[in-house]
Amino acid sequence: MGSPIGQIKLSVGDKVRDTFVVRKKLGEGSCGTVFLVESVKDKQKAAMKVEPFMKSKDDEILKMEVYVLKKLQKSKHACRLLLAGKMNNFSFLVMSLLGKELSDIRRRLPERRMSVASTLRIGVQSVEAIHDVHKIGFVHRDVKPTNFAMGHKDRDMLFIFDFGLARQIFFPDKRNRMKLREPRKKVSFRGTVRYCSVNVHQYKEPRAT
Repeated sequence: MGSPIGQIKLSVGDKVRDTFVVRKKLGEGSCGTVFLVESVKDKQKAAMKVEPFMKSKDDEILKMEVYVLKKLQKSKHACRLLLAGKMNNFSFLVMSLLGKELSDIRRRLPERRMSVASTLRIGVQSVEAIHDVHKIGFVHRDVKPTNFAMGHKDRDMLFIFDFGLARQIFFPDKRNRMKLREPRKKVSFRGTVRYCSVNVHQYKEPRAT
């Protein structure tokens, strides 16, 4: 993460665009802070990711997450985008609340093992979710268990999230046909060492197949 311009100042009870109220802080990571928020209108709970303004615009990754999530709204494996924008010295994204991450679910299981049936169901849905990302012309670039979660209400549905490192690799041409982006000669490392592809380790462009 780059250098933020200032600290995010959000407290319980603060309102976001007079639409959501901050209820509590859920967590904090290298890509921002997540809060539990509640709709002013119908009291529905949601998740809000917040990122401080950065000294370098290249270090601001929430805008990419918003962009990708907007394009994924027809996917059953994507969160609903409820609100996005900027306030004071930070950007924010409000999305539907999810359940436990796959890594957290596995840690809570006996011997940290899922049943064969659960493994197959999650495997199929993971492939569907990644395929939906590829269909809109992007690669996720950080596929790992902590970026998949079961639904908050629909606990049989798997969701993919955290698109801050995503990259668009297909663009429509003049005839509106998808054209593969020219690979870069020099590629920086993006992703998580334990889970990223061989291409990424070799500083090559990731590929969607």
